[in-house]
Amino acid sequence: MLRRVAVLYNPFSEISIECSARLAAWLRARDIVVWRGVSQEVRDTPSVLHDSDMMVAMGGDGTVLRAARLCFPLDIPVLAVALGHLSFMAEVQPDEVEQAIELVDQGGGWYDERALIRATLYRGGQQIADFTALNEAVLSRSELSRVVNAHVSVDGSPLTTYHADGVLVATATGSTAYALAAGGPIVDPRSRALLLVGIAPHLSRVPSMVLHEDAVVTIQLRSRHQASLAIDGRENLPLQEGDEVVVRRSPRVCTFVRLRPSNQFYTQLVARLRRDEEF
Repeated sequence: MLRRVAVLYNPFSEISIECSARLAAWLRARDIVVWRGVSQEVRDTPSVLHDSDMMVAMGGDGTVLRAARLCFPLDIPVLAVALGHLSFMAEVQPDEVEQAIELVDQGGGWYDERALIRATLYRGGQQIADFTALNEAVLSRSELSRVVNAHVSVDGSPLTTYHADGVLVATATGSTAYALAAGGPIVDPRSRALLLVGIAPHLSRVPSMVLHEDAVVTIQLRSRHQASLAIDGRENLPLQEGDEVVVRRSPRVCTFVRLRPSNQFYTQLVARLRRDEEF
């Protein structure tokens, strides 16, 4: 039984604001305790999510990413509502959310555990930062006119040096995000495999690769040009020549609430890609 539900909305989207307010009122009318707000409020006061049974993320994939970052450390499942352009990670439409919550409250649905990756930044052999991502870790150029030289090893074995706009390591969930735009394959999101994708590589014969779930990818910056590390499109840490980013699958997972059978991913995927052709 649901006793406390968090509702996350996008403050820059009118439809997200309106739909989340309507949902919060509907939940309170059923004697469910509700926290409704934006991601910054949770970062400022993390305790607002404590004891939450579920978070409803009302927005596009960016809102779902923010919800995931807030929820996976607390093992709170996320129900994603499609209010964005593609909404690859969404489970229900806005007009289905009340029915979906009623079904979950009655013990229906299932939980989809998505793999996460851990990216650790080393400088001079010393760890200086550590992050967890749902989609991807990206080492990329910071100057428009320059490429970066990024030497990649997998499980300690040298693979190649990319001369490229950058290189990314993604989860299966992230295979439909930046990795797809960079020419990578789409991977079933239930997979725990890692993806290695070069971003606009120059004269590289190494294609995008699907790696074993326990693979450890080391990316070393070998150029003096400005470069940065981004995690799920955030952070953007400036890098120095010689810095190493080590990426592996995290022992943690991010849990999503699902109402539809897992094989619906393929039908929904094609429908969303066709919808993108309309824009």
